[in-house]
Amino acid sequence: MDVKMNKSIGCIALLAGYALLFQAFATATEIISRKLFNYSFQGIDEIGGYVLAITASFGFGYAALTRSHTRVDFILLLVPAKIRAAVHVISAILMALIAAGMLWYAIQAITETLEYQSIANSPLETPIWIPQSIWLIGFVVFAVVACYLAFRAVVLFACNDLQTLERELGTASAEEEVDALEDELAMLNHSQSIKG
Repeated sequence: MDVKMNKSIGCIALLAGYALLFQAFATATEIISRKLFNYSFQGIDEIGGYVLAITASFGFGYAALTRSHTRVDFILLLVPAKIRAAVHVISAILMALIAAGMLWYAIQAITETLEYQSIANSPLETPIWIPQSIWLIGFVVFAVVACYLAFRAVVLFACNDLQTLERELGTASAEEEVDALEDELAMLNHSQSIKG
């Protein structure tokens, strides 16, 4: 798998995690402020909706790259390697088509937003194109990752490199999941050491 793509998507996922953490803190502060001081910060719930939508769109690409999507593959593990590889190729192509479809509809949504100059019906009156633009970038990332994986799957299948295909697009083993967690912790520790 492409190391630069892995690192880039990993950094994006880390930023998304921090955004969710910030949103959770802001929401908790809002709840405490309302309960104790009868005061509300305007727009925390609106920003929370944007954060959730944006992190989800980026999360699709991260999940695809790290093979974290939910799979029901207990039967697939029982079939011969060649059939299993063909199923991986078909699923990678279908995921690329779905990602392209999601990107298409995201582009249609932001085009309509720009056409009507939509703003949020809230105290913040946020121009909707701003969060939608970041949301759209998430779908672009997902589409790029999904198309890359589909292309890689087709090439590996054509070259009859079934082991690499299984390793890169098959179900992650327990050891691979532990290694991935260790890599994420190392990246987190590295980013914290740079700050401090």
